[in-house]
Amino acid sequence: MQEKRSEKPRLGIALGGGVARGIAHIGILKALEEQDLIPDFLTGTSVGAFVGGLYAFGKTPEELRDLTKKMNWLDVSRITLPKYGLLSNDEFGKVVERQISDAQIEDSPIPLAFIATDISTGERVVLKEGRVSTAIMASACIPGIFVPTTLEGRMLVDGSLVESVPVSPLREMGADLVVGVNIDGVQNYSSPAGIVDVLLNAFSIAIETSAKCQAQQADITINLGLTKYSRTNANHAWELYAEGYRSGILAGKKIQAELEKRNPSPLAIWEKKFKEWRKA
Repeated sequence: MQEKRSEKPRLGIALGGGVARGIAHIGILKALEEQDLIPDFLTGTSVGAFVGGLYAFGKTPEELRDLTKKMNWLDVSRITLPKYGLLSNDEFGKVVERQISDAQIEDSPIPLAFIATDISTGERVVLKEGRVSTAIMASACIPGIFVPTTLEGRMLVDGSLVESVPVSPLREMGADLVVGVNIDGVQNYSSPAGIVDVLLNAFSIAIETSAKCQAQQADITINLGLTKYSRTNANHAWELYAEGYRSGILAGKKIQAELEKRNPSPLAIWEKKFKEWRKA
């Protein structure tokens, strides 16, 4: 039997990449929660996949904030021989599994999708099934830094290469209003302090223009300017959380207004029910 969809317009939120700056996503989700704006669909790329995946499986913003403020590269990585990358992110997957065990994407209480890139073909890969921890590892696997994640015979790396702000799957999933969160919406670059910063700067420069174009495909875009904060550690976790919270409070009013516009009129609801009755 076909599931009847609610008359209420459905909200989809796309959480983009940004490494440690992605802690701001948590503040945004908290602010939206306080305004009764719970996403009906979530998509994530890179750190957005990490935050979105754990949130969708019931981790509260407070729990996520406390988890991420303790994390750094050494917590989620281990040195490997540099054939395909400097570091392995196996430990990153273990961090996820310690939180939600071997949860499967298709079992998420909030429908989920993650974006990764097939490094062998350049294709965008939308992950809607399988183990959450593996999908997050793939989506957050920054090429050149982390060894690619192998999934079903494909070598997958960070989804930011193809869709940094993963707006497009939300339309297909059924969202009526799409909100895109671009962590690097206002970008300024600083002199790198080491090889990891060199690689991250190069990566960000390469995807900056496409990320802005993708974010503009959303009905509402939340652009953050967080370049004064490090991408490689969580020393400023509280500040990042606060930046996201402020942005979420400001965006919430606009989201509520747009959802209200999409509410069907009583006449439209009656006409739809009448048509369904005639077809029955």
